[in-house]
Amino acid sequence: MKPFSFTFLMMSSLYPNAIPLQLQPENGSCINVVILTKASESCFPLNFHVASELIYHSDLSTFSHLARFKKIDAVCLDLDFFKDEASLFLLQRINNPTLLSIPVFIRASSNKDIEKLIQYSIDDFYVGDTESPILAFRLHKFLKHAESLAHENKNQKNTSVELAFMAYYDPLTGLPNRQLFKERTQESINSSIQNQFSFALMFMDLDGFKAVNDTNDHKAGDWLLCQVALRLRNCVKKTDTVARLGGDEFGIILNDVENKTDIESIAHRLSYRLGTPYSYKGRHLRIHASIGISLFPEHGKSYDTLIVRGDRAMYSAKKKGKGQFCFS
Repeated sequence: MKPFSFTFLMMSSLYPNAIPLQLQPENGSCINVVILTKASESCFPLNFHVASELIYHSDLSTFSHLARFKKIDAVCLDLDFFKDEASLFLLQRINNPTLLSIPVFIRASSNKDIEKLIQYSIDDFYVGDTESPILAFRLHKFLKHAESLAHENKNQKNTSVELAFMAYYDPLTGLPNRQLFKERTQESINSSIQNQFSFALMFMDLDGFKAVNDTNDHKAGDWLLCQVALRLRNCVKKTDTVARLGGDEFGIILNDVENKTDIESIAHRLSYRLGTPYSYKGRHLRIHASIGISLFPEHGKSYDTLIVRGDRAMYSAKKKGKGQFCFS
């Protein structure tokens, strides 16, 4: 067996709770294994003897999104931390051909926890002590099986992931596009209704972008949009969403906001950061952003209403001058 090299990897801000550890052989062949657990340390043996990128993920509700944009070859579920959530997750998996094609291994402390889950087409399970060599043996067999499936479906899976990325992400900035922004907004609406909290949508248009694009080389505009995307992501929480809606228009979902004062503080910070000059090939480029803000549920209870109200507020901000913001 070839020796392993250990490399720590960082995931994108789309999944802040997914922390990968890669066990990669010299030949570079590697399968992606998601460890679903809420523990600080995995209850699964890490000496898999299979080249694996280990991705720790603690939220079953967002796993389908992770699988949409990340090639996943196997899942190891630590049942002790999920209970009823696991039943819903596995039921959803049965009804999703993409998820059903990913092998699942479950570890539990008692037979009582595992009995009701056997009906959900899981590939293997283990009940008992995490230090047992039986667990290591079963896990090794499971991952070797997942490895063989991954090699058989390599080209098909890679193409699927690439198509999913193209459908939901902006290829220039890497930000979510308008379609994913809409889906995330609907998720925030559903979550807000269930948990009784508010969120805000921000819509912004760059003031002065056309002039920068017209007076510099053709790469300046693309470079500037990527810099704007970076500054926006650095100004909000990792659990918020920053999207490029098209052209020089961007949108932000601010989840779980408490009051307008906090939102105003974020808007001021965004205006200041976007208005700070950008250095491009020895030249200082300057733009500003007009920001419109709509609040759920105060300004609307649907995506269409919120986006219309926010868009109107953005044009009101633009009429006030550069670098301004307005609430709906």
